[in-house]
Amino acid sequence: ILTEGHVPPPLILDEIVEPDKLVAAATKVFEQQTNLVALVETDHGPVVVKWFGWRHPLHYWLSPTFPGRAATSWRIARMLLECGARTPEPLFLHSRRKRGLIRENLVITRAIQPHQTLRGLLKSASPVSEKERALGDLATSLARMHGAGIEHNDLTTGNFLVSDSGEVYIVDLNRAKMRTGLSTIQRAMDLARISFNAANQVEEQQLATSFFQLYGQTAGADPAWFAGYWTSR
Repeated sequence: ILTEGHVPPPLILDEIVEPDKLVAAATKVFEQQTNLVALVETDHGPVVVKWFGWRHPLHYWLSPTFPGRAATSWRIARMLLECGARTPEPLFLHSRRKRGLIRENLVITRAIQPHQTLRGLLKSASPVSEKERALGDLATSLARMHGAGIEHNDLTTGNFLVSDSGEVYIVDLNRAKMRTGLSTIQRAMDLARISFNAANQVEEQQLATSFFQLYGQTAGADPAWFAGYWTSR
């Protein structure tokens, strides 16, 4: 059994370690397919519990050969916070194995409530200036993330949460990898997954240009090169 952090009271582990019990304890369920993602109220405010399932039975049988996704999410979240990138604060990690096979696998983070996804903001009728501010906040976090050698591997706009104050948080960290350093190409390939989802091509180009300028400034890299790679990907 691998545990780190603390379960926020009045929750107890036995109430959330099984999917049906977690659903019963939740005030809102965000996802309930392969993984179960639920909002739960605690004495210290709302938290998100992410219970990791299996996309394929083979993954379960191969689980002795790799670290659990909950453990990866926990480790990467802590590293993001250390390098100054925004991600919800990790509060508790629990992973139980039997003969190497992962039987229980969950992580608890502080909830960003209320929020919308960056995808939702970009598709909305909100002013372009509001979208640019959110993308600027994200660009700074991603440049710091890459500077720390972290490759996210799933940078879609659905994996960024925008708070009411316009701060953008990076989530879904279980595919991330730590490198000794990221090359320009590795950075660009990670960023290439971002789609700016604008209402028209002119606005999309404006948002992309603004994003890559701020990313380049923080990363100390040529923003035109990254923008060019994104355009031709």
